[in-house]
Parts: sequence; structure tokens; C-alpha cells
Amino acid sequence: MIKKIVKSLQANPQVTDWLVNETQTTSNQAFYVLQKLETIRTVTTSEYSVTVYHRFNENENEYLGASSFVISHKLSTKALVKMIEEAVFAASFIKNKAYNLVTGIKKQSWKEKTLTVEPYAMIDKIATVFFNESKANIRFNALEVFLSQTTNHIVNSRGVDLKKTLNKINVEAIPSYDGQKHNVELYKYYTYKALDFEVIKADAIDALKDVTARYDAEPIKDIHQLDVILSDKDAGEFFDNLISDFSYVGIYKQNTDKKIGDSVQKDVKGDLLTIGYGVASKADTFDRDGVIVKPVKVIENGILLNYYGGNQYAQYLGMNPTGIMDMVAVPKGKTTIEKMRKKPHLEIIALSGIQIDIYSGYIGGEVRLALYFDGGDYHPVSGFSFSGNIDACLSNIILSKEMVSRTAYQGPKYIKLPAMELL
Repeated sequence: MIKKIVKSLQANPQVTDWLVNETQTTSNQAFYVLQKLETIRTVTTSEYSVTVYHRFNENENEYLGASSFVISHKLSTKALVKMIEEAVFAASFIKNKAYNLVTGIKKQSWKEKTLTVEPYAMIDKIATVFFNESKANIRFNALEVFLSQTTNHIVNSRGVDLKKTLNKINVEAIPSYDGQKHNVELYKYYTYKALDFEVIKADAIDALKDVTARYDAEPIKDIHQLDVILSDKDAGEFFDNLISDFSYVGIYKQNTDKKIGDSVQKDVKGDLLTIGYGVASKADTFDRDGVIVKPVKVIENGILLNYYGGNQYAQYLGMNPTGIMDMVAVPKGKTTIEKMRKKPHLEIIALSGIQIDIYSGYIGGEVRLALYFDGGDYHPVSGFSFSGNIDACLSNIILSKEMVSRTAYQGPKYIKLPAMELL
């Protein structure tokens, strides 16, 4: 199919450059209802994302327009040619400053080790770990487990020909608490790169604890300021948002006034931050443009060390692309979670996103569920927001010694944001 697409692209003189991304996925899936297996299925999909580039001049300026389309089924040559013509027409109206596509040197491929256990036997083991933690009225109403192997193959008009094959385990869970007052549910989503049953067991235990807390949760009253503890993916999202303006896109669009060598933290009384991007697997070696990715430290010991990003905006800035990576990497802190929990605080269980605005000095988030520790006891609470000053937060932030390793975040499992205002 790639050969057919490339041939049609090369036949159109209005196509200046092109990029084809083939994605092939085989997914073994199992669906459990009320902790009983209902359905299993194996799904194989192939999809081709085609990006057409058209270089043109207007008013003495050179542009490189781009337009994409997706092919998810067999297509005739005639239909394909028409889609390419439509993409060229659309690209002729896109006035991106001209740049060059990534240049390839030779074919390269990477592949993660194939899991040796039979897929559905492994799925059953994972499900059993979740179900073994259940009780009569606290259990998983629904559980879906997916074992997927995905191959990405990228070719472009400048010689790029790269392929990688990655494995992933996804679990969607609906823990429920059936009580005398009412019934409640939560939605949980987990992604695993490695099969670690201790990690899976800990997630199952936490899921049932969280839905129990949701059952008992009440509005928080007469508390106006507390330290807030974030964990796992919320901690990763915090760090990701914190450095988002330092991408090549952010620098080009002047989203920040910070320069390399500037301090990101002021009057530090807590932990100095080192934040970067990397990959969760050695096989995950290139990004969507075909850039061979290079792990990068964006902030080191509180100082802005590097910008980062993909091919297009790297060229606009006259810099080398690091590639676009999804995994935030942060070294461990110096404080145990036990010490973090000694004083009154809020420990977030479910957060509907966190917002950081460096310019206005704002940090905040809407809390769906949390545990309030009053110095003696824990109280499940919900239905409020927190906010604060980001500079004061970064000055006093505390990172845990305990670490977590997820596909999108490897770093301290817990972080403490001091003196947040509760709304």
C-alpha cells in the first residue's frame, strides 16, 4: 500500500514533498462484566496518514503548505489520486513559513521484545490480580484489558524510512461501591509498558480505596488554605505543563520571556527542579516527522537549560530538533511520602486537569475527589478547586523519594504544592 501511495504522490507535479505514516496494530482484547469474562477478540488494523506539502511563493515570501488525509481501507488508484489533488489544493492556502523535511540516510528499524506468554493467558492473570482485591460490595463492575503491538513505519520524500514496533498493556476499570446510601463508580485507566504484577496489584488496591473514598466524600468546609499533594499522572501533568512554553513552538510564538540560563525558580526553599523529556523504551526512537529523538533536560537545578521540539520550529529558530517525546522525566526528591503526610494537607485522588500560567503567576485545578488530613484523621472530600501563585509554589515545592514509572511519566510519585487556596 505504501508503494501505491508513494507512486501516486510522485506522479503529481504539484506535490513538493510528502510524508506517509503507516500504523499497523494487533490488539488482543478481553471484556469483563461483574468480574466475569464476557467477550474476547483480536483486532488488527492498518491506517495510513498521508501528508502532502506544496511549496509556493507569494508577495516575495516562500511558504510550505501542508494538508493531511487518512486511509483506513483499500482505495482505488483513481480515488487516491483525487485525495492527493484535494490535499494539494488545501495546502496551497496554508501559509507556513518554508522549511525542509527531515532527511534520511538509511533504512532503520527497532523492535521491542515480543511478550512470550500467550496473550489471553496474560490478560486473565492481569484481570485476576484486580478481582482478587475485590469484596462483596466493593468490586469492579467492568474491566477491559488490551494487549497491543503497534508498528509505525514512516517514509518521506527526503529519504526517511524508519520503522518501530512497540508493545503496550492498557486496562480500563470501573470500580464500584454498593452501599446502603447509594452506589458510586469511578473510571480508571492504566497503561503499562512492562508486566509488573506488584504495580498492577497496587493499582487495583488504590482503585478500590478511591471508590470507597468517593462513597464517603463530602464537601470540604471552613478550610481556606492547605498544602496539596499530587501523585502519578497528575504529577507528570504538572511538570509537562510547567515546561510547555519552553518548546520551540512556544519560543517562536513568544509564549515566554525566559532565555537559556534564566532561573525558573526564585528564592528556593524546597527542591530544585530538573525536568526533561525522554522515551519509555529504547525502541521508541523517532517522532512523527522522522526525527531521531534525543532525550533532553529542559530545566536543570531550577535553571532553563534547553529548548526542545520538532523539526519545523527548530528550523525557524535555527536550532537542532530534539524530536517530540511523550515521556516527562524527573529525578527523585529527598522527602518520603510519610513525612509529606505528617501535617494537614489535601491528597488529590481525581483532578480534572491542572492549569499553569507563568505570565499571570497562576496555578490551579478542579478537584473531583481528595483526602483531607486534618492532622489526626482522613476525610474524603469533593467538589472544589484550588489555586495559588506559581512562583511561590515553585519556591517551596517538595518532591518525594518514592518514584513511579509510567509510559508518559517517570519521576517522583508524589509532589507537594504548598499553601494552595481552596475555592
